[in-house]
Amino acid sequence: MRVLICDDEPHIRLLYRSEFEYAGAEVMVAADGQECVDVATRERPELIVLDIRMPRRDGLSALEELHRVCPDTHVLMVTAEFSLDHFSKARELGAEECIDKLEFLGRIPELLAHYTPAA
Repeated sequence: MRVLICDDEPHIRLLYRSEFEYAGAEVMVAADGQECVDVATRERPELIVLDIRMPRRDGLSALEELHRVCPDTHVLMVTAEFSLDHFSKARELGAEECIDKLEFLGRIPELLAHYTPAA
């Protein structure tokens, strides 16, 4: 599975990348919402892990465009500042799930298995 990780924090990108690669995924990274849209448009990942709060372009504004350019891609929103407003907006814009960053790392194998297309 091809996974695009978008987070403005380099250590988070590295941590998520390591876990996804360990679980067998091919991983690409982006540092903000605009870079995420650019990479997704070019590379067409099957799964995008998208942080909500980032400089330049946040995850929620990128999510709308991602669904236009990659309509079949699953998007998981992650955030360190979880709120019902973020969750509601992310789901309204088409995110599959909105997950707290502290919980996300431990769920990577489960999420990868769930979103991997059947052969």
